Amino acid sequence: MISRRITICALIVFIMLSSAYAQVAISPTSAFLDNKQRFETILIMNNSKDPQEVKLAFKFAYPKANEAGDIELIYDDKEQENLHSATEWLRGFPKNFVLGPGERQIVRLTAKPPRNIEPGMYWSRLVTTSSAVSPEIGAVNQTGISTQITMQFNQITSIFYKSGELSTGIHPTKLRPVIEDQVANIFVDYTKSGNAPFLGTMHAEVFDDKGKLVLEKKMFVSIYYDGLRRLTMDISDIPAGTYDLNLKVTSGRSDIPANEIVPTEPQTIRGSFTKI
Repeated sequence: MISRRITICALIVFIMLSSAYAQVAISPTSAFLDNKQRFETILIMNNSKDPQEVKLAFKFAYPKANEAGDIELIYDDKEQENLHSATEWLRGFPKNFVLGPGERQIVRLTAKPPRNIEPGMYWSRLVTTSSAVSPEIGAVNQTGISTQITMQFNQITSIFYKSGELSTGIHPTKLRPVIEDQVANIFVDYTKSGNAPFLGTMHAEVFDDKGKLVLEKKMFVSIYYDGLRRLTMDISDIPAGTYDLNLKVTSGRSDIPANEIVPTEPQTIRGSFTKI
């Protein structure tokens, strides 16, 4: 009698904004194209000991903070997609391939936008999905049932297309420090201006009642629309008291080439908080 073999596959998908936790590494983490530079390359490297199957896809998305300040990628905003998406213009080759342990693959990106598009920055996300080739965990038991678990890692690379004259700006409107135990959550409400995303840095500084700098923290931000951001600071090492807080927002960040940044004037907003 031929026994029937049943395979149970469990698919576990991890959405990774950084390649640090995945077995496949991607460089760079963002790419910029325009009418003079319609080609770019992405390097994908297999750092694992197993062959990895890699698949590429383009999807429109943008980061947005919820009321708690947690960042989410929004994929289902059709209105903004119609206005700002470059997804339909982009191609990546090869789209599917297998990387052996330690191997590398150069992916060639191309952009073919429509004629006479409005000035502005358009974008998409290159979603790189990687999984080990035919991983098997467990063995067939006497009932003829085996278990196979496939781990998929989704990594996001930001792809931008620049058209014409660009401008951007962030205008902080409110600073809302919220103290929870030994943590200060600094909420910043802002409005966004211009026709390009704001790619910059938030820099918070905390001063005591004598004007001495006692804490500071920097955070990279990518801002596409009006909203808020949360910057979290550990305040366990400062004594109880009232502190002044300065938060400065500047264009530019160390992980993106300076020539790709749309410059804007720095903005500062001030507030205070009390640690009990």
